[in-house]
Amino acid sequence: MGMLTSLVHEAKNHNPQAMEGIISMFAPKLKKSLYQTTQQQRDDLKQDVCLKIMEVVHRYDLEAVPGFFEYLKETELDNGIKGK
Repeated sequence: MGMLTSLVHEAKNHNPQAMEGIISMFAPKLKKSLYQTTQQQRDDLKQDVCLKIMEVVHRYDLEAVPGFFEYLKETELDNGIKGK
């Protein structure tokens, strides 16, 4: 199980440190993206994105994640490639 998957599982069980870990994983990308906005908007946008991350983590269904071969099959079907 990957680090992010483990953190999501723990965060769904109301572990605040796990949620902080998830947000920290996305912090570099968030910080880089916020530089594309004005200084006045950055704090509000950062809070909004962090809240959205928390919402998505709690809604995310870990059981619905396809395995590698299921993903590969879905991808082949989406791209019109027939399995051999």
